[in-house]
Amino acid sequence: MAIIRLAAVDDVEQLVQLRWDFTAEDQDLNAVNLEEFYETCSGFLVRAIESGDWYIWIAEIDSKIVSHMYLQLIHKIPRPGKSPDPYYGYVTNVYTQPPYRSQGLGTSIQQAMETWSKENKVEFLIVWPSSHSVDFYLRNGFMPCEEAMEKHW
Repeated sequence: MAIIRLAAVDDVEQLVQLRWDFTAEDQDLNAVNLEEFYETCSGFLVRAIESGDWYIWIAEIDSKIVSHMYLQLIHKIPRPGKSPDPYYGYVTNVYTQPPYRSQGLGTSIQQAMETWSKENKVEFLIVWPSSHSVDFYLRNGFMPCEEAMEKHW
């Protein structure tokens, strides 16, 4: 049975490895230096976890992290007559190791994140899903939105 909980600094090593594995599913990482990536990613994760602006929910089985979902809080600028909720949440870096997929772990993590978000005055959650993850988000109550725009350079 999986334990769903917020990640802590002690989880950083496993989270870095999962980030590596997640990327390796879609890209050849032979030209990337694992040690340099570990240093960069672990530094980011420690700062993120300690910042209070990032929250990482994990599913842990036998002390091994097998799934995760990251939430970055985006601080809203107060506006007269608008919701007093101070944040919205950006959901990102959602990953489950292949042997653990389709077992409800992602949904359990998403529900924990949603409960926490409501309790902590997060007005809404946004996600930019990959094409193969759209069904997951639809099943979990997300709706397509045509309001966002992007500019790439």
